[in-house]
Amino acid sequence: MYIEGEYFKDPNRHNEDSSYKVNAIKKVLFNYLKKQNIVVESYADVGCGSGDIVKLLGRELKNEFDTIKVIKGFDVSPHVEKLNDDLVEFCFEDFTVSSEKFDLVSLNDVFEHIPDPINFLKEVSKRTKHIVFHIPLENCLSVNIRNLQKTKLNNPGHLIFLDFNSAINLLTFSGLSIVDYEYSKKSLDAPSNSKTIMQKIAKPFKKLFITINPYLYSKIFGISLIVIAKSNN
Repeated sequence: MYIEGEYFKDPNRHNEDSSYKVNAIKKVLFNYLKKQNIVVESYADVGCGSGDIVKLLGRELKNEFDTIKVIKGFDVSPHVEKLNDDLVEFCFEDFTVSSEKFDLVSLNDVFEHIPDPINFLKEVSKRTKHIVFHIPLENCLSVNIRNLQKTKLNNPGHLIFLDFNSAINLLTFSGLSIVDYEYSKKSLDAPSNSKTIMQKIAKPFKKLFITINPYLYSKIFGISLIVIAKSNN
Protein backbone atom coordinates (compact mmCIF):
# COMPACT_ATOMS: atom_id res chain seq x y z
CA MET A 1 0.00 0.00 0.00
CA TYR A 2 2.80 2.45 0.88
CA ILE A 3 5.57 1.21 -1.43
CA GLU A 4 3.15 0.99 -4.36
CA GLY A 5 2.10 4.61 -3.80
CA GLU A 6 -1.56 3.77 -3.18
CA TYR A 7 -1.69 5.39 0.28
CA PHE A 8 -0.55 8.77 -1.06
CA LYS A 9 -2.48 8.91 -4.31
CA ASP A 10 -3.54 12.24 -2.85
CA PRO A 11 -0.15 13.77 -1.90
CA ASN A 12 -1.90 16.19 0.48
CA ARG A 13 -3.35 13.41 2.61
CA HIS A 14 -3.34 14.26 6.35
CA ASN A 15 -1.78 17.70 5.84
CA GLU A 16 -4.74 19.69 7.23
CA ASP A 17 -3.51 19.27 10.82
CA SER A 18 0.21 19.76 10.16
CA SER A 19 0.60 23.27 11.56
CA TYR A 20 -1.18 22.28 14.80
CA LYS A 21 1.07 19.24 15.23
CA VAL A 22 4.19 21.33 14.62
CA ASN A 23 3.13 23.99 17.15
CA ALA A 24 2.57 21.29 19.76
CA ILE A 25 5.84 19.52 18.95
CA LYS A 26 8.07 22.59 18.92
CA LYS A 27 6.90 23.71 22.37
CA VAL A 28 8.18 20.49 23.97
CA LEU A 29 11.13 19.92 21.64
CA PHE A 30 12.63 23.41 21.67
CA ASN A 31 12.36 23.64 25.45
CA TYR A 32 14.27 20.36 25.81
CA LEU A 33 16.97 21.24 23.26
CA LYS A 34 17.63 24.60 24.91
CA LYS A 35 17.67 23.27 28.47
CA GLN A 36 20.09 20.50 27.56
CA ASN A 37 22.21 22.73 25.30
CA ILE A 38 21.88 20.21 22.47
CA VAL A 39 23.32 21.21 19.12
CA VAL A 40 21.27 20.07 16.14
CA GLU A 41 23.00 20.26 12.78
CA SER A 42 20.91 17.68 10.92
CA TYR A 43 17.23 16.79 11.05
CA ALA A 44 15.16 14.16 9.23
CA ASP A 45 11.44 13.46 9.21
CA VAL A 46 10.88 9.73 8.63
CA GLY A 47 7.63 8.78 6.93
CA CYS A 48 7.24 12.40 5.84
CA GLY A 49 4.00 11.86 3.91
CA SER A 50 2.79 15.10 2.36
CA GLY A 51 5.99 16.81 3.49
CA ASP A 52 4.19 19.59 5.32
CA ILE A 53 5.49 18.74 8.79
CA VAL A 54 9.15 18.55 7.78
CA LYS A 55 8.80 21.83 5.89
CA LEU A 56 7.16 23.61 8.83
CA LEU A 57 9.24 22.09 11.62
CA GLY A 58 12.41 22.40 9.53
CA ARG A 59 11.84 26.14 9.16
CA GLU A 60 11.05 26.54 12.84
CA LEU A 61 14.30 24.72 13.71
CA LYS A 62 16.23 26.84 11.22
CA ASN A 63 14.81 30.06 12.67
CA GLU A 64 15.41 29.04 16.28
CA PHE A 65 18.80 27.31 15.94
CA ASP A 66 21.39 28.66 13.52
CA THR A 67 23.31 25.37 13.64
CA ILE A 68 20.92 23.49 11.30
CA LYS A 69 22.64 22.56 8.04
CA VAL A 70 20.74 19.51 6.74
CA ILE A 71 16.97 18.92 6.61
CA LYS A 72 15.57 15.84 4.87
CA GLY A 73 12.25 14.05 4.50
CA PHE A 74 12.24 10.27 3.97
CA ASP A 75 9.39 8.11 2.69
CA VAL A 76 9.01 4.70 1.04
CA SER A 77 6.10 5.95 -1.08
CA PRO A 78 7.12 7.08 -4.60
CA HIS A 79 5.02 10.24 -4.36
CA VAL A 80 7.87 11.78 -2.37
CA GLU A 81 9.93 12.12 -5.56
CA LYS A 82 7.48 14.81 -6.71
CA LEU A 83 7.79 16.90 -3.54
CA ASN A 84 9.94 20.03 -3.77
CA ASP A 85 11.09 22.61 -1.27
CA ASP A 86 13.95 25.10 -1.17
CA LEU A 87 14.92 24.06 2.37
CA VAL A 88 14.07 20.34 2.52
CA GLU A 89 15.59 17.51 0.49
CA PHE A 90 13.07 14.72 -0.06
CA CYS A 91 14.34 11.15 -0.32
CA PHE A 92 12.50 8.16 -1.79
CA GLU A 93 14.28 5.75 0.53
CA ASP A 94 13.76 3.38 3.45
CA PHE A 95 15.38 5.23 6.33
CA THR A 96 16.02 1.98 8.23
CA VAL A 97 18.61 0.93 5.64
CA SER A 98 20.05 4.39 5.05
CA SER A 99 23.76 5.01 5.57
CA GLU A 100 23.05 8.54 6.82
CA LYS A 101 22.89 9.65 10.44
CA PHE A 102 21.10 12.65 11.94
CA ASP A 103 21.16 14.58 15.20
CA LEU A 104 17.35 14.65 15.30
CA VAL A 105 14.62 12.52 13.73
CA SER A 106 10.86 13.03 13.92
CA LEU A 107 8.24 10.31 13.59
CA ASN A 108 4.81 11.86 13.22
CA ASP A 109 1.98 9.31 13.39
CA VAL A 110 4.22 6.72 11.73
CA PHE A 111 5.08 3.56 13.66
CA GLU A 112 1.44 2.58 14.27
CA HIS A 113 1.45 1.74 10.53
CA ILE A 114 4.42 -0.66 10.89
CA PRO A 115 3.87 -4.44 11.38
CA ASP A 116 7.04 -4.75 13.52
CA PRO A 117 7.33 -1.38 15.30
CA ILE A 118 9.99 -2.41 17.84
CA ASN A 119 12.54 -3.51 15.25
CA PHE A 120 11.63 -0.48 13.13
CA LEU A 121 12.35 1.86 16.04
CA LYS A 122 15.59 0.04 16.83
CA GLU A 123 16.78 0.63 13.27
CA VAL A 124 15.74 4.28 13.33
CA SER A 125 17.52 4.82 16.65
CA LYS A 126 20.79 3.52 15.15
CA ARG A 127 20.74 6.51 12.82
CA THR A 128 20.01 9.36 15.22
CA LYS A 129 20.73 10.79 18.67
CA HIS A 130 17.22 11.96 19.49
CA ILE A 131 13.73 11.16 18.22
CA VAL A 132 10.63 13.29 18.69
CA PHE A 133 7.34 11.39 18.30
CA HIS A 134 3.75 12.40 17.68
CA ILE A 135 1.77 9.28 18.66
CA PRO A 136 -2.02 8.82 18.40
CA LEU A 137 -3.49 7.28 21.55
CA GLU A 138 -6.44 5.33 20.21
CA ASN A 139 -6.89 2.67 22.88
CA CYS A 140 -9.70 4.71 24.38
CA LEU A 141 -13.38 4.39 25.21
CA SER A 142 -14.48 6.43 22.19
CA VAL A 143 -12.76 4.02 19.78
CA ASN A 144 -13.39 0.80 21.67
CA ILE A 145 -17.09 1.28 22.35
CA ARG A 146 -17.76 1.91 18.64
CA ASN A 147 -15.46 -0.87 17.42
CA LEU A 148 -13.58 1.62 15.24
CA GLN A 149 -10.46 -0.55 15.12
CA LYS A 150 -11.94 -2.45 12.17
CA THR A 151 -12.31 0.79 10.20
CA LYS A 152 -8.93 2.19 11.24
CA LEU A 153 -7.11 -0.98 10.17
CA ASN A 154 -8.12 -0.11 6.62
CA ASN A 155 -8.10 3.68 6.81
CA PRO A 156 -5.79 5.23 7.90
CA GLY A 157 -4.05 1.85 8.16
CA HIS A 158 -3.31 1.71 11.89
CA LEU A 159 -2.09 -1.73 12.94
CA ILE A 160 -1.63 -1.12 16.67
CA PHE A 161 -3.76 0.82 19.15
CA LEU A 162 -2.00 2.44 22.09
CA ASP A 163 -2.71 4.32 25.28
CA PHE A 164 -0.25 6.37 27.30
CA ASN A 165 1.38 3.47 29.16
CA SER A 166 1.62 1.10 26.20
CA ALA A 167 3.15 3.86 24.05
CA ILE A 168 5.83 4.58 26.66
CA ASN A 169 6.44 0.84 27.15
CA LEU A 170 6.82 0.24 23.41
CA LEU A 171 9.45 2.96 23.09
CA THR A 172 11.31 1.57 26.10
CA PHE A 173 11.19 -2.00 24.70
CA SER A 174 12.76 -0.54 21.55
CA GLY A 175 15.82 0.52 23.55
CA LEU A 176 15.00 4.22 23.77
CA SER A 177 15.23 6.42 26.86
CA ILE A 178 12.26 8.76 27.41
CA VAL A 179 13.45 12.24 28.34
CA ASP A 180 10.22 14.25 28.08
CA TYR A 181 6.59 14.01 26.99
CA GLU A 182 3.42 16.06 26.75
CA TYR A 183 -0.12 15.52 25.54
CA SER A 184 -0.79 17.23 22.21
CA LYS A 185 -3.49 19.53 23.56
CA LYS A 186 -3.24 21.94 20.63
CA SER A 187 -4.60 19.22 18.35
CA LEU A 188 -8.08 19.98 19.71
CA ASP A 189 -8.01 23.12 17.55
CA ALA A 190 -7.04 21.20 14.41
CA PRO A 191 -9.51 21.03 11.48
CA SER A 192 -9.96 17.26 11.88
CA ASN A 193 -11.49 17.90 15.31
CA SER A 194 -14.00 20.47 14.05
CA LYS A 195 -15.66 18.68 11.14
CA THR A 196 -19.05 17.90 12.67
CA ILE A 197 -21.56 19.96 14.62
CA MET A 198 -21.16 17.65 17.61
CA GLN A 199 -17.37 18.16 17.59
CA LYS A 200 -17.83 21.93 17.56
CA ILE A 201 -20.39 21.84 20.39
CA ALA A 202 -18.21 19.55 22.52
CA LYS A 203 -14.96 21.48 21.99
CA PRO A 204 -15.25 23.90 24.99
CA PHE A 205 -16.03 20.98 27.32
CA LYS A 206 -13.16 18.93 25.90
CA LYS A 207 -10.70 21.82 26.31
CA LEU A 208 -11.66 22.19 29.96
CA PHE A 209 -11.53 18.43 30.53
CA ILE A 210 -8.06 17.98 29.00
CA THR A 211 -6.72 20.88 31.05
CA ILE A 212 -7.98 19.32 34.29
CA ASN A 213 -6.96 15.71 33.61
CA PRO A 214 -5.24 14.93 30.27
CA TYR A 215 -4.69 11.26 31.13
CA LEU A 216 -8.38 10.61 31.84
CA TYR A 217 -9.28 12.59 28.72
CA SER A 218 -6.97 10.38 26.64
CA LYS A 219 -8.59 7.22 28.00
CA ILE A 220 -12.08 8.43 27.10
CA PHE A 221 -11.69 10.41 23.88
CA GLY A 222 -8.16 9.66 22.73
CA ILE A 223 -5.48 12.27 22.01
CA SER A 224 -1.95 12.34 20.65
CA LEU A 225 1.20 12.16 22.72
CA ILE A 226 4.43 14.02 22.03
CA VAL A 227 7.50 12.16 23.26
CA ILE A 228 11.19 13.01 23.12
CA ALA A 229 13.45 9.99 23.37
CA LYS A 230 17.19 9.56 23.42
CA SER A 231 18.93 6.82 21.46
CA ASN A 232 21.20 4.54 23.46
CA ASN A 233 23.29 3.52 20.44
